[in-house]
Amino acid sequence: MRSSGVFRLAAALLVGLGVVVSLSTPAGAEVPPPNSLDAPTPDTSCVTPAPHGFSDVPSGAYYSKAVAWLVGKGITSGTVPGKYSPDQPVTRGQMAMFLWNMEDSPVPVGSHGFSDVPAGSYYEDAVTWLVAEGITSGTAPGKFSPSNVVTRGQMATFLWAAAGSFVVPAPHGFSDVPAGSYFQRAVTWLVAEGITSGTSPGKFSPSNVVTRGQMATFLWGSVCLPEPMVAAGGFHSCALKLDGTVACWGDNETGQVGDGTTTLRPTAVPVSGLSEVTSITTGNDHSCALKLNRTVVCWGNNSFGQLGDGSTISMPIPTSVSGLTDVVSISAAFYHTCAVKQNGTAACWGRNIDGQLGDGSTTGRLTATAVSGLTGAAKVSAGSSHSCVLKMDGSVTCWGGNSAGQVGDGSTTKRPVPTPVGMTGVTSLAAGVSHTCAVKSSGTALCWGSNYNGQLGDGTNTNRLTPTPVGGLVKAASITAGGQHTCVGKRDGTSLCWGGNGLGQLGNGSTTARLTPFPVSLSGARGISVGRYHTCAVKYDRTVACWGDNRRGALGNGTTTDDPTPNPAPVLGL
Repeated sequence: MRSSGVFRLAAALLVGLGVVVSLSTPAGAEVPPPNSLDAPTPDTSCVTPAPHGFSDVPSGAYYSKAVAWLVGKGITSGTVPGKYSPDQPVTRGQMAMFLWNMEDSPVPVGSHGFSDVPAGSYYEDAVTWLVAEGITSGTAPGKFSPSNVVTRGQMATFLWAAAGSFVVPAPHGFSDVPAGSYFQRAVTWLVAEGITSGTSPGKFSPSNVVTRGQMATFLWGSVCLPEPMVAAGGFHSCALKLDGTVACWGDNETGQVGDGTTTLRPTAVPVSGLSEVTSITTGNDHSCALKLNRTVVCWGNNSFGQLGDGSTISMPIPTSVSGLTDVVSISAAFYHTCAVKQNGTAACWGRNIDGQLGDGSTTGRLTATAVSGLTGAAKVSAGSSHSCVLKMDGSVTCWGGNSAGQVGDGSTTKRPVPTPVGMTGVTSLAAGVSHTCAVKSSGTALCWGSNYNGQLGDGTNTNRLTPTPVGGLVKAASITAGGQHTCVGKRDGTSLCWGGNGLGQLGNGSTTARLTPFPVSLSGARGISVGRYHTCAVKYDRTVACWGDNRRGALGNGTTTDDPTPNPAPVLGL
């Protein structure tokens, strides 16, 4: 795992876990390492970085913002005072420094083993770190070649290796990137991430030399571009686009689509005035977005104060959550919403009849209210009447309604304050309506709570009061839970679902319930989200497909008709 997780990561499967990929590469290519993936934290300097101070970086140059960002992050101070030298080629020594500084210059461990990396050279520690991390093995035995210029193919592989070497199941579209080339998978990843579209239509130009200006934009893109993602709600859905805007579709009775109306939208429409978004979440009939400046806006139903603006007035356009800053994770539930802050604390607001706000009471709150005694939180997931957090140490804590055992503490007693769930090593967490599921670092999954529809995936319909293994599931990357069903995303772009399927929400062409994981008729998925009775996925080509309940247009296919042979279908208007 990288020391600070600054790279924007390839598989936005809600919360990622590790994948090991090995390649056989020729001399001169960079060897990609085994690695694990971290969820990104919004970087407020991405949009409005401080001035760079270089006389040779004109305002309006395509690399100007990226260079300013590099300076602000302490990644570079230029080549000489007042100069960045954007047209100079990047050397391998400089490339090592760029990557090392991106990770806050960690103290290297071990030795690099290269005869051409002198002791005391400006890049010695950086190269040692690259070797320790498995990002490079040099150009030939005992050689790093620090003065060699970096080509676009090598640059792609450096960045890909530093970000985790994830193999993207999607085409790159370049005629000059041969199958089997050492940089093929890296280039495919760059395209999927939106970091590059090539040098001209159909061309990547892997042998071209990378300039310092170009490198700045590549590094900026690897951190600052938002992850495309999709969020399925009660009877509506939303998608976060690569440009940081949001589009929604489906039921809009309380303004949850966010277009300023209450008109049902069977195809995707832009959310009014919303930009610079890094994450989205949808509840039963409200939606929220986390912005780059770490504030939160919500829209839609506000009958219980779930928008967090201090009122109970529903809003058809985004409205700010009062007094909430430094947020890194959000989750909208039926009638409440929760957030995790950068300091590891959490806050919730909205309905609280079952203690789902975690403040020790059952009193509803119209503004963000601290969850009692909670520290070390990393991610939050809110269900209908309960809420859970994944902690930084890989443990899980839940609170709120527990009638079906969804809190996971072995009882059915309501818990108005955070209560530990007896598990560790968790990398992805999802709270459904009345059940909860988690993926562990081993790639296995466990679920607990209501199992009336088989949503726990253990082959039975028996409720479980403690975490219970999902039958036959391996290599899971992320998990998402809804009303009656559960789905996982895998690193190879495939997905599996189980549970209730009366409206085709499992996406396998039938309406037959499944008590254990069953493949979805979809490939190339980078993220999946379960709603109340429907499911959506964002693919590596950045299209979105949905399936299941379409009575209120939640599938975004232009109709309100259910598919008699339910399979994933593209969302229109994105």
